[in-house]
Amino acid sequence: MRPRNQLRTILIAVTAFFLFFRGIPATAEEEPRGKLLLRHFASEFTPERMTMIIDEEPDATGYVRDIYLDITGCVIGGVRMDSLRIRAMGVQMNPPEEWQAKGLDAREILNVHAFARILEKDLNDNLLSKEFGEDDHWNNLQVDMRPDGIYARGNYLVTVLFRLNILIEIFSKFKIVEMQQVWLHDYTLKVNRVDVPQFITDQAVEQIQPLLDLRKFVFPLKLHSIEYDETCLSIASRVLPEAFQGILYEYEAGN
Repeated sequence: MRPRNQLRTILIAVTAFFLFFRGIPATAEEEPRGKLLLRHFASEFTPERMTMIIDEEPDATGYVRDIYLDITGCVIGGVRMDSLRIRAMGVQMNPPEEWQAKGLDAREILNVHAFARILEKDLNDNLLSKEFGEDDHWNNLQVDMRPDGIYARGNYLVTVLFRLNILIEIFSKFKIVEMQQVWLHDYTLKVNRVDVPQFITDQAVEQIQPLLDLRKFVFPLKLHSIEYDETCLSIASRVLPEAFQGILYEYEAGN
């Protein structure tokens, strides 16, 4: 066969090969693991809005080197948080194929930085939703936060020989317990405007402790500081979380 004919044959074969594979539809691209991760965080926190930044997509084992979350209006431990910011590093979760059936499991985390702000109204709503015991319970609970502490009051229904609805007032401060809970601390208590013995005070206050419990949070938090004024309560780790440049995902409830 002449060289010119050989070249023509090769060109025809290559063209036919190209046209054949061009007609085969391409397989759909897999959904990015980061998008799947965002969806699970949205299910976990039920936020109003959320921004997630990751330095790279989670790998096949569920490892993420650096992740930042900026969440507005989520509910954690039964309390609505006006703002929650988290940065977690060296996060080893369970494999992505398990997320749908088993949920997220953060098995190993190198470090976590966190900041949360809770409005006075949301703390009030949480207290109002609590019931204790079958016979004795709190009602008309409300909290007034101040720069020097808090004032909480409520009616406590006691059933012994008869039912008695007594006014209980607590003057207290907040403290962090086990780096994952917020408790009333250094408190005094009055019943119907009269001071009561400490052991009775302790027994009554135990009914509403802790005010905030984050032990079941997806990331193991280590809270260090707590601040409050007339409008809100803020808790934070020793180092505040900061955003970084990376892959950006955003979520908004209803979209």
